[in-house]
Amino acid sequence: MKEVGLYEAKATLSALITELEATGEKVMLTRHGKIVAEIHPHRDSPAPTRGLLKSPGFSIAPDFNDTEVGFEDFFGDAAVRTRVAEDSPSYRTKKGS
Repeated sequence: MKEVGLYEAKATLSALITELEATGEKVMLTRHGKIVAEIHPHRDSPAPTRGLLKSPGFSIAPDFNDTEVGFEDFFGDAAVRTRVAEDSPSYRTKKGS
């Protein structure tokens, strides 16, 4: 790992990049002796797998598509009895007004 001050790096950037390509060694950029950035060789990374179904850890439960358990089974009769704004007459507009 090579440490180079910002002023020197600015003046010799092309030479630093040439050296980096040749050696593959990181170059740490410093300001007043403190590391503020690093330059490292580019690494090609494989493209990520797009789409959930293509990922290696994806699986579907065998009973995924069973219809025996419905929405009402999770909430009991409350899902059926719940009133919504459209059920209340006060929210309806009067004809002719």
